Amino acid sequence: MGKGQKPMVGARVPHHWKDQMEGITQETGKSESEIVREALAQYLGRTDLDSVESLMKRVATLERQLKKLSQLVTS
Repeated sequence: MGKGQKPMVGARVPHHWKDQMEGITQETGKSESEIVREALAQYLGRTDLDSVESLMKRVATLERQLKKLSQLVTS
């Protein structure tokens, strides 16, 4: 393995896990590799700053949308 090259890890998963991963890729625009890395990092107690930042942006977007929806409902 070359310097700086990341090792490859593989695993077999149940079909419904794969289906769920495909749904997540469609919802988030992330690759399956990104999803697996984030899940493994979470399991290992590692925090990926890019993932945290991405999640914060998504939460902020949802909060803005919720505020707009709330204004529409109370108007």
